Amino acid sequence: MRVLLVIVVSVGGLLSLHSSVDARESRRSAQPPYYVVPPSSYNLREQALCEERAENSDPAGRFAGYPCWARETFSRQPR
Repeated sequence: MRVLLVIVVSVGGLLSLHSSVDARESRRSAQPPYYVVPPSSYNLREQALCEERAENSDPAGRFAGYPCWARETFSRQPR
């Protein structure tokens, strides 16, 4: 009786492992479930202006690792 119980538990465990592996593989797809919207020309112009203002405010590049809006703000001198 114990041997039969061990066999049933072992087979059940193997089947449950096999089904969970198949379920994970079926969820994957070649393409992501979202799409990327290309930036509008307005956003590109605004970005270019922001970069230009940041470069003028921080010509030494001390804050080069930050976004343009942060570079412009950090480089302002208190008056």
